[in-house]
Amino acid sequence: MLSRKFSAMTLWVVFLIPIFVFWAEPAHAVQVHGGHEGLISHQLGHILFASCMLFLLVTGARNKWSGFGWHRFKCFIRLIIFWNILTFSGHWLRTGIIDDKFVKLNGHVVGFRVDSFADVFYYFANLDHLILLPALLCLSVSLRKWVTSDGEAR
Repeated sequence: MLSRKFSAMTLWVVFLIPIFVFWAEPAHAVQVHGGHEGLISHQLGHILFASCMLFLLVTGARNKWSGFGWHRFKCFIRLIIFWNILTFSGHWLRTGIIDDKFVKLNGHVVGFRVDSFADVFYYFANLDHLILLPALLCLSVSLRKWVTSDGEAR
Protein backbone atom coordinates (compact mmCIF):
# COMPACT_ATOMS: atom_id res chain seq x y z
CA MET A 1 0.00 0.00 0.00
CA LEU A 2 2.85 2.36 0.79
CA SER A 3 4.35 1.89 -2.67
CA ARG A 4 1.03 2.84 -4.32
CA LYS A 5 0.82 6.02 -2.26
CA PHE A 6 4.45 6.80 -3.01
CA SER A 7 3.93 6.16 -6.72
CA ALA A 8 0.83 8.34 -6.85
CA MET A 9 2.59 11.10 -4.95
CA THR A 10 5.65 10.87 -7.22
CA LEU A 11 3.41 11.02 -10.25
CA TRP A 12 1.67 14.14 -8.96
CA VAL A 13 5.00 15.78 -8.17
CA VAL A 14 6.40 14.95 -11.59
CA PHE A 15 3.40 16.60 -13.27
CA LEU A 16 2.80 19.49 -10.87
CA ILE A 17 6.33 20.85 -10.59
CA PRO A 18 6.65 21.62 -14.33
CA ILE A 19 3.20 23.21 -14.28
CA PHE A 20 4.14 25.49 -11.39
CA VAL A 21 7.56 26.29 -12.85
CA PHE A 22 6.59 27.01 -16.45
CA TRP A 23 3.11 28.50 -16.03
CA ALA A 24 3.84 30.64 -13.01
CA GLU A 25 3.29 34.38 -13.20
CA PRO A 26 5.69 36.85 -11.57
CA ALA A 27 4.82 37.26 -7.90
CA HIS A 28 6.01 40.87 -7.62
CA ALA A 29 6.90 40.27 -3.98
CA VAL A 30 8.89 43.50 -3.77
CA GLN A 31 6.91 46.59 -4.53
CA VAL A 32 8.63 49.94 -4.81
CA HIS A 33 6.46 52.88 -3.79
CA GLY A 34 6.91 56.19 -5.49
CA GLY A 35 7.70 59.27 -3.48
CA HIS A 36 8.39 59.46 0.20
CA GLU A 37 5.13 57.93 1.46
CA GLY A 38 6.36 54.37 0.83
CA LEU A 39 9.61 54.93 2.67
CA ILE A 40 7.91 56.71 5.56
CA SER A 41 5.35 53.94 6.08
CA HIS A 42 8.10 51.32 5.82
CA GLN A 43 10.26 53.16 8.35
CA LEU A 44 7.29 53.48 10.69
CA GLY A 45 6.92 49.72 10.43
CA HIS A 46 10.53 49.28 11.59
CA ILE A 47 9.94 51.66 14.50
CA LEU A 48 6.75 49.87 15.57
CA PHE A 49 8.32 46.41 15.22
CA ALA A 50 11.38 47.42 17.27
CA SER A 51 9.14 49.07 19.89
CA CYS A 52 7.00 45.95 20.23
CA MET A 53 10.09 43.76 20.60
CA LEU A 54 11.49 46.13 23.23
CA PHE A 55 8.17 45.96 25.10
CA LEU A 56 8.32 42.15 24.96
CA LEU A 57 11.91 42.17 26.23
CA VAL A 58 11.01 44.47 29.16
CA THR A 59 7.96 42.34 29.96
CA GLY A 60 10.14 39.24 30.00
CA ALA A 61 12.63 40.90 32.35
CA ARG A 62 9.84 41.98 34.73
CA ASN A 63 8.30 38.50 34.78
CA LYS A 64 11.72 36.88 35.18
CA TRP A 65 11.45 34.55 32.19
CA SER A 66 14.18 31.98 32.60
CA GLY A 67 15.35 28.69 31.16
CA PHE A 68 17.09 27.70 27.96
CA GLY A 69 14.14 28.43 25.69
CA TRP A 70 13.59 31.85 27.21
CA HIS A 71 17.27 32.70 27.02
CA ARG A 72 17.29 32.01 23.27
CA PHE A 73 14.02 33.90 22.87
CA LYS A 74 15.53 36.97 24.56
CA CYS A 75 18.52 36.62 22.23
CA PHE A 76 16.09 36.57 19.29
CA ILE A 77 14.39 39.74 20.54
CA ARG A 78 17.70 41.58 20.99
CA LEU A 79 18.88 40.61 17.52
CA ILE A 80 15.55 41.65 15.97
CA ILE A 81 15.76 45.05 17.69
CA PHE A 82 19.32 45.46 16.38
CA TRP A 83 18.19 44.34 12.90
CA ASN A 84 15.40 46.93 12.89
CA ILE A 85 17.81 49.70 13.91
CA LEU A 86 20.32 48.61 11.28
CA THR A 87 17.82 48.38 8.44
CA PHE A 88 16.13 51.64 9.48
CA SER A 89 19.52 53.34 9.30
CA GLY A 90 20.31 51.72 5.95
CA HIS A 91 17.01 52.87 4.44
CA TRP A 92 17.57 56.37 5.77
CA LEU A 93 21.14 56.51 4.42
CA ARG A 94 19.93 55.34 0.99
CA THR A 95 18.02 58.60 0.56
CA GLY A 96 21.31 60.53 0.61
CA ILE A 97 23.32 58.30 -1.71
CA ILE A 98 23.53 59.40 -5.33
CA ASP A 99 22.88 56.83 -8.03
CA ASP A 100 26.37 57.33 -9.53
CA LYS A 101 27.85 55.34 -6.64
CA PHE A 102 26.13 52.18 -7.90
CA VAL A 103 28.10 50.36 -10.58
CA LYS A 104 25.69 48.98 -13.18
CA LEU A 105 26.16 46.44 -15.92
CA ASN A 106 23.33 45.89 -18.40
CA GLY A 107 20.95 47.71 -16.07
CA HIS A 108 21.80 45.54 -13.03
CA VAL A 109 23.69 46.78 -9.99
CA VAL A 110 26.94 44.81 -9.76
CA GLY A 111 28.95 47.02 -7.43
CA PHE A 112 28.99 49.97 -5.07
CA ARG A 113 31.66 52.67 -4.86
CA VAL A 114 32.68 53.47 -1.29
CA ASP A 115 33.99 56.97 -0.64
CA SER A 116 33.05 57.69 2.98
CA PHE A 117 32.17 56.10 6.31
CA ALA A 118 28.47 56.57 5.53
CA ASP A 119 28.97 54.49 2.39
CA VAL A 120 30.64 51.74 4.41
CA PHE A 121 27.79 51.78 6.94
CA TYR A 122 25.22 51.69 4.13
CA TYR A 123 27.00 48.72 2.55
CA PHE A 124 27.03 46.76 5.81
CA ALA A 125 23.44 47.74 6.57
CA ASN A 126 22.48 45.94 3.37
CA LEU A 127 24.00 42.77 4.81
CA ASP A 128 21.19 42.68 7.37
CA HIS A 129 20.59 39.00 6.73
CA LEU A 130 23.75 38.34 8.75
CA ILE A 131 21.76 39.55 11.78
CA LEU A 132 18.35 38.24 10.76
CA LEU A 133 19.40 34.63 10.17
CA PRO A 134 20.93 34.11 13.66
CA ALA A 135 17.84 35.80 15.13
CA LEU A 136 15.53 33.36 13.39
CA LEU A 137 17.76 30.45 14.46
CA CYS A 138 17.45 31.60 18.08
CA LEU A 139 13.68 31.76 17.66
CA SER A 140 13.64 28.28 16.16
CA VAL A 141 15.74 26.84 19.00
CA SER A 142 13.53 28.44 21.65
CA LEU A 143 10.32 27.20 20.01
CA ARG A 144 11.77 23.70 19.68
CA LYS A 145 12.77 23.73 23.35
CA TRP A 146 9.28 24.80 24.39
CA VAL A 147 7.60 22.16 22.24
CA THR A 148 9.80 19.35 23.56
CA SER A 149 9.60 20.43 27.21
CA ASP A 150 6.04 19.01 27.64
CA GLY A 151 4.64 22.18 29.13
CA GLU A 152 7.47 22.72 31.62
CA ALA A 153 8.24 26.24 30.37
CA ARG A 154 8.15 28.87 33.08
